[in-house]
Amino acid sequence: MRNLFVTLAASTMMLSALSAAQAADAIDEVPLAPESQDAMAPVGGWDGAYVGGRVTQQWAKTAPSDYDTNGLGGGLYGGYNMQQGQIVYGGEADINYSGVDGQKNGVETTQRLNGTIRGRVGYDLQPALVYGAAGLAAANVKAEDATSHDSKTLIGATVGAGVEAKITDQITARTEYRFTNYQTQTFDLDSGARDRGFKEHQVSVGLGMRF
Repeated sequence: MRNLFVTLAASTMMLSALSAAQAADAIDEVPLAPESQDAMAPVGGWDGAYVGGRVTQQWAKTAPSDYDTNGLGGGLYGGYNMQQGQIVYGGEADINYSGVDGQKNGVETTQRLNGTIRGRVGYDLQPALVYGAAGLAAANVKAEDATSHDSKTLIGATVGAGVEAKITDQITARTEYRFTNYQTQTFDLDSGARDRGFKEHQVSVGLGMRF
C-alpha cells in the first residue's frame, strides 16, 4: 500500500510539472503579434466551487512521550475559489480517515476521523496553481491499554503548501504537504492517566472536479 501511495504521489508531481512545461513550450512556439509581445500569459479559470478525493501518508510524533506513529489514510475535500488577476484565494474544508497508530509502554494511541477548515491563497501559473493554506484542525484520538480505553477530540493548527494542475477545464490533480500541531489532552485509563498529543507531517495526492 505504501508503494502505491509513492507511485500516486510521483505521478501527480510529474503531471503538474509536465502540464507547466507544456504550457511554457506552447507559449514559446506560438508566434505573437507585435502588439502582443509584452502581454502576459492568459490567466483565470480557477474561480468557483470544487470537490475532490485524496490519499494521505502521515508521519506523527506522539507527545509528550515522543514516539513515532504513522499510517495511510484518505478523505474528501471541497472549497470555493475567487480570482483576481493571477492571485487565487478562498476557503477549503476536508474530512478524512487516518490510519495513524502507535504503541508504547502498553498503551496504543490511534487517530481515526479528522478534518480541517483552512484559508487558501495561490498564484496562477496556468495550467498549474501554486498555493499555501492554513487553518484549524480537529482529530478523534483514542488511547487504549489492556483493560480500558478513552477517546478525545484534539484541536490544532495546520499549515501547508501544494501544487494543483489542470488535467481538463473541470478536472484537476494536486499534491500537497501540511504540518499539523494538535493539542495535548489527558486520557484516563485503568493503568493511569496518560497525556497524548500529535505533531504530524502529511503528504497527500488528490483528484478534484471544478464546477
